[in-house]
Amino acid sequence: MRLSIRLKTMLGTAAIEAVLLTALILVTLNFMQESADEAINKRASTTARLFASATKDAVLSFDLASLDTFTTELLTNPDIVYVRVLDARQQELSSAGSVTRLYSSFKADSSVSQVTDGIFDAQAHIIEKGETFGTVQLGIEISTIHQTMNHMRQWIISIAVFEMVLVAIFSYVLGIYLTGNLYRLKQSASRINQSIKSNDYSFAVKPILSKDELQELSLAFTELSNTLIEEYQRRTQFEQELLELNNQLEQRVERRTVKLKEQNQTLAQVNQDLAETQQQLVHSEKMASVGQLAAGVAHEINNPLGFVLSNLSILKDYVSEYQTAYQLMIQLLESTEPSEQQQLADKMLQYFSQAEFDYLNQDSKELLSESIDGLERITEIVKNLKQFSRVDHQDMHLCDINDCLHIALNMVNNEVKYHCSIDTEFNELPAIMGNAGKLIQVFTNLLINGGQAIDSNQPDSGKIRVKTYTKDHKILIDISDNGKGIATDSIDKIFNPFFTTKPVGEGTGLGLSICYDIIKEHAGDIRVVSAIQQGTTFTVELPLNEKAASETVPSEKAASGEQA
Repeated sequence: MRLSIRLKTMLGTAAIEAVLLTALILVTLNFMQESADEAINKRASTTARLFASATKDAVLSFDLASLDTFTTELLTNPDIVYVRVLDARQQELSSAGSVTRLYSSFKADSSVSQVTDGIFDAQAHIIEKGETFGTVQLGIEISTIHQTMNHMRQWIISIAVFEMVLVAIFSYVLGIYLTGNLYRLKQSASRINQSIKSNDYSFAVKPILSKDELQELSLAFTELSNTLIEEYQRRTQFEQELLELNNQLEQRVERRTVKLKEQNQTLAQVNQDLAETQQQLVHSEKMASVGQLAAGVAHEINNPLGFVLSNLSILKDYVSEYQTAYQLMIQLLESTEPSEQQQLADKMLQYFSQAEFDYLNQDSKELLSESIDGLERITEIVKNLKQFSRVDHQDMHLCDINDCLHIALNMVNNEVKYHCSIDTEFNELPAIMGNAGKLIQVFTNLLINGGQAIDSNQPDSGKIRVKTYTKDHKILIDISDNGKGIATDSIDKIFNPFFTTKPVGEGTGLGLSICYDIIKEHAGDIRVVSAIQQGTTFTVELPLNEKAASETVPSEKAASGEQA
């Protein structure tokens, strides 16, 4: 269904006004209700407490005459409907006021909305030295409050309706004004279209003289129409010239097309060869990293697997004890002779005492808990390996940099933990579109390089620091070490393929080159700052994607100051 701008203006303005007024009415009425509840609660509780304090001595001395005097005086207040004084056993000592209310069951009210009979009921206890000697109950007439609130509701609703009517009239007038001028522009555009089709450019667009934005729009439209006519005339001339040129260029284009096809086929083959070569290099470097980490990962898996097998062996012995106890219980249940049952019961008690089942029960729980923890560690290691193995996948997806770093840290943990410590400072980061497997390979290579740069003969002084943060619409990852550093003349070459500062046979020279290519695939950058015998810092920059940045993926493991 097509809606005019005038109708859209009216409907939009009315909808906004209705929402705002509804919210204002609800807030105002709620505030009035809360104020009324607070006022009547304060009045009722204060009156009840004061009356309880005034009648305390009379109740304690059982002075009924004084109590009657107090209750009669309290009823002189115009809004007090009834009052009564009860002793500790809820027996009435004195009362005055409405007989109907005095003989009705009492239930204290907490708000005006709960009152159905027009009387707010309240009570206070007569307490002396922590002991309750009686209770004061009274009722306050609140019909005036209800009437006042009803009048206020009517006034608020009336004002809101009146304001909505004024807004509707204003939006209607504004809609007429806007649509009238826009209709004039539409007619001018139609005349321009007809003139271009008939090649008659003698018309003129009459501007709108409204001294506002519509007048500026009309002048711009007039200028645009003149420019359009000029461009149309020039285009017609150019078309004629192009037709002549096309006749001459067709043969040249055909010859060029044949050559371009041949060159494109050659380039496609070259690109395919380059892609395959790059993929082989990435795979080769990944396998080199896996080779370096294999012993550590195997050690990380063997540790929990060893104590899980040991625990299961002990649990196997415990199961045999439970099976023996189970057989004794079956014999006892199947026995029908009292003497035989007594013998079996004594035998079971003796067996339970000798086997120390309390210890078996407690130790079994601990063994199972330790085994579950060990299997969960193995599961985490396998999950990290699976994530690391996805480096060859080319697809981009939402990934969390902190989680990628945690996986890389878990992968290299056994490689570096014996000669250096790892400090982490992970801040909450937005998600980015990237290849998690390739990013993990980058972080793994940088962490391994940092560990290798630290002297293994001084394990207490070695330290690697990893920090993540955002700056200038980018995610930054700093990986620092306090190792031997990189010489100044080598810094500019470390990202070159096959360049390495390691001895012959210890490095391929492809690790940092592949890291550089992976970061460039993610439209990022990688920088390095180093000083001899002071350490090296690699900074990886990854741009924030607007679509992905709207979704923050909180890392479950990210924690500021975490130490590996």
